[in-house]
Amino acid sequence: RSGLGSTLKLKNVDSGKETQYHLVFPEEVNPDEGKLSPASPIGRSLMGKQEGDEITVSLPDGKVEFEVLKVTTIHDTP
Repeated sequence: RSGLGSTLKLKNVDSGKETQYHLVFPEEVNPDEGKLSPASPIGRSLMGKQEGDEITVSLPDGKVEFEVLKVTTIHDTP
């Protein structure tokens, strides 16, 4: 399951576009690099997820549905 330090590869269910996010400490946040705080709206919805889960995120443009394609946790990295 995802948590702080995890990297998640997501697919937008509607467009098929793939995106990757990394859940980081607040001082490391950089949305342009896909580094999100677990306290952010998207970050909150990614916490505790695993491969195959679907999530709905409320963005300024409306709600977007994603499928979690891959989760890499701090325990998976060498």
